[in-house]
Amino acid sequence: MHCRQWIFDMDGTLTDSMGVVWEGAPDALLRRYGRTPKENLRSALLTMGMQEGAQYLIREYDLPLSEDEYYGVMREVIAELYETVELKPGVREMLARLRAEGARICLCSNTWADQCRTVLRRLGVLDDFEFIVEAQGALHKSRPEVFAQCMERLGGADPAACAVCEDAIYAASTAQKAGYYVIGIADPASAADEAQMRRVCDQFLPAWSALDWTRA
Repeated sequence: MHCRQWIFDMDGTLTDSMGVVWEGAPDALLRRYGRTPKENLRSALLTMGMQEGAQYLIREYDLPLSEDEYYGVMREVIAELYETVELKPGVREMLARLRAEGARICLCSNTWADQCRTVLRRLGVLDDFEFIVEAQGALHKSRPEVFAQCMERLGGADPAACAVCEDAIYAASTAQKAGYYVIGIADPASAADEAQMRRVCDQFLPAWSALDWTRA
């Protein structure tokens, strides 16, 4: 294993939450206010950070909410949906091996850090991660700075020796262009991007059990 630092996304990468939470939450919130989601809503939100997505929904659906009020309502909706989320198969075993081999691990997610902690604590893997970075605002994953910050905090200096693990093509592409070792994981929510993911990832996995440790 040549990668000593590992940066993990959560939703769709470690947990099965893309469909349950992030495809379901905007619909659930809009319906609270009598709005009908448009057909392209999911694809429109996929590449947006939390703040950008909030502004988009408030504007496009004329929601009677300030941005702060929106976050409060959305947190309620998301917290309820996250109670049904589980780890993807093979995640526990993969994290245990990384710990045993002395790798340093962090989480870099678009999801609020406190919500990530709640989910990972319930699933029993929170202590595997040294810290959590919220990929929002200037640290959105469409820019490489967030991965650089994570790598440096993990004690790394060489992107090629730092694994970035993602299910979303925009984030995987950002990491690939910046020289990181990119591991993609299949997820139903991003199935349409599989061909692109295979092109930009050093490894693209159908499941975590397929990880080639000799290459990672």
